[in-house]
Amino acid sequence: MRVLLLYNPISGAGRSRSLVAALQPRLEALALEHGMPLELRQVSTRPEPPVEWLDEHLDEVDLLVVIGGDGAMRLAADSATRRATAVYHYPAGTENLFARDHGMEASPERLFEAMSMGQPRRIDVARVGTELCLLCCSIGVDAEVTHDLAASRTGAISHLSYLRPLARQLLRWRRRPPSFEVMVDGASLGPARPGVVIVGNSRQYALRLDPVLDADNADGLLDVVQFPARTVTGLALWVLRCRVRRQFNSKAPRRGRGRLIQVRANPPARIQVDGDPAGDGTRLSSFEVTIEPGVLVVLAPPVREQSL
Repeated sequence: MRVLLLYNPISGAGRSRSLVAALQPRLEALALEHGMPLELRQVSTRPEPPVEWLDEHLDEVDLLVVIGGDGAMRLAADSATRRATAVYHYPAGTENLFARDHGMEASPERLFEAMSMGQPRRIDVARVGTELCLLCCSIGVDAEVTHDLAASRTGAISHLSYLRPLARQLLRWRRRPPSFEVMVDGASLGPARPGVVIVGNSRQYALRLDPVLDADNADGLLDVVQFPARTVTGLALWVLRCRVRRQFNSKAPRRGRGRLIQVRANPPARIQVDGDPAGDGTRLSSFEVTIEPGVLVVLAPPVREQSL
């Protein structure tokens, strides 16, 4: 098997660099022990578009192992879809939602199980305009916090890094919360109202809140939820409900499922995609999300049997 190890040098405060240094010799030892032909290469992420430096490497490998966070995974997935190369997320970031979704771990043994026994599976990706989305995108306070953090970020981050941006954006949001109208395959979910809108290709979300519980990344559809809120207290209550999986015990959230999700914002607002700021930071009055069914190949490890 020909494997490319792609690592993000700044993920997890440089943790991915040390992970890849330890991973290669361990994989080689496992391959030798099990008689598997194995060819390993390494490459680090670059700021230029991946089509300029990553695509050409994928023509010569069977598996792309991404060592980093969800941002590195999203960057690599665009190239992997173009080259039909299988991917594995070796988590080394803050949240690692893609790895969680597919049972992937930062373990050489678990990766080798995927290489030797895993079954390739095709999943959907979404597009927010031209940007690829693996997990979810949103518009509202969480998106504004993501942009705020990115503007001041100088290196690796942790959950604590979000506290100041969150405080700043909540104060700003209180003065004039934007209202959103959501349309699913051309049909409106109802009149515009303030709050947060989340479009999910996966149920995974930061801090295990998982607001879009029914999302499935292999059903060819997108799920959207609109949580109404006019106050900071209202936002906090929705966070608590999501944390205990009770957000849909109320009839207040509007929900939809389809191939095209369109959102109109007044006043214009910014978007986050898979935990990263989308676009150039410009606030938009409207955007749309589309689905591309089955275009990404995932090589996940076999599901572990539950012990009795």
